[in-house]
Amino acid sequence: MINIIGLGATDQYGITLQALEYIKDENPNYLRTEKVDAIKKFIELNVKYNTFDYLYESEETFEEVYDKIVETLIEKSKERDINYFVPGTPLIAERTVLKLIEKKIDIHLVAGVSFIEHILNAVKRDPSTGFMLLDADDFTPFNINTKLDIAITQVYNMRTAVDLKLSLSEIYGDEYKVYFIKNAGLEDETVEYISIYEMDRIEYNHQCVIYIPKSDIVGFGDILNKFRKEDKKIDVDVEELIENLKNDLEELVAVDTNGESYIYDILQKIYNKNV
Repeated sequence: MINIIGLGATDQYGITLQALEYIKDENPNYLRTEKVDAIKKFIELNVKYNTFDYLYESEETFEEVYDKIVETLIEKSKERDINYFVPGTPLIAERTVLKLIEKKIDIHLVAGVSFIEHILNAVKRDPSTGFMLLDADDFTPFNINTKLDIAITQVYNMRTAVDLKLSLSEIYGDEYKVYFIKNAGLEDETVEYISIYEMDRIEYNHQCVIYIPKSDIVGFGDILNKFRKEDKKIDVDVEELIENLKNDLEELVAVDTNGESYIYDILQKIYNKNV
C-alpha cells in the first residue's frame, strides 16, 4: 500500500491533522521534494524521510524524473506500507500521482489544501464564473480559452517566463494585465499586477504563478455563435466541407507558426466581417 498524502501548499501550519497522523506513524516516508515549507514539521518532530530531489539533477526530463519516482515507490511498497508526501493535494498538478493511479496498484489518497485556494485568495477572484489551470511545462497557446480566468503554474525560471510571455503576447497583446504571484499563502507572498511585456523583468522561483483574468478577445466559439444567428440554408457535401476545413486549418496553423499572422488576429478579422 502506498499512502499518498498532501502536505498543503504553504508552511507547516497548512498541514491537516490527518496528514500529521501519517507523518507520525511508523511507515517509511518519501517526499517528492523537500523544497516545501511544510518540511519544518518533519524536522520539528525529528521524523526521518527520503526525498527525490536528486532525480531533478540526474535525469534529463521531468517525465524521466516522474517515472523513476513511481518505479522506486512501487518497489518500496512491495516490502511494506509506505507514505508518499506531495505538495498541495495529491490530485492537483501531481504527475507522479496520476502515473501511480495508472499502474492500478493499491494506493490511499489523503487530501491536503491545494495551492489553488491560496492563488484565488491572492487575486481575489471567484472561480465559479470560469477557471482553467495550466502547467507552463506543457503549455501551448492552443490550450488557452480567453473566456476563462487562467492560472499558469510551474513558471519557475526566466526561460519559462520568456517563452510564456511571447505566447501570451500573441493572444492578449503586450499591454494586457496579468497577476504575478510568488509564494502564495506564505508569509512572504507577493502579488503584482503587471503587463505581459513585463513578465521577463521580475525574479522567479519554484512557487510562481501567472494568473490571467478572462478577456473579451474573440475565439472560435464567438464566431460560431455569430454564424448560428444567421438563417442560412445551404446544400453542401459534408465530406468535402470537412476536407476543405481541414486544409484551411492546417494553413491557418502554418501561418501562425511562421509568424506571418496570428490565429487570434485572424479570428478577430473573421468576427468583424460578420458583424
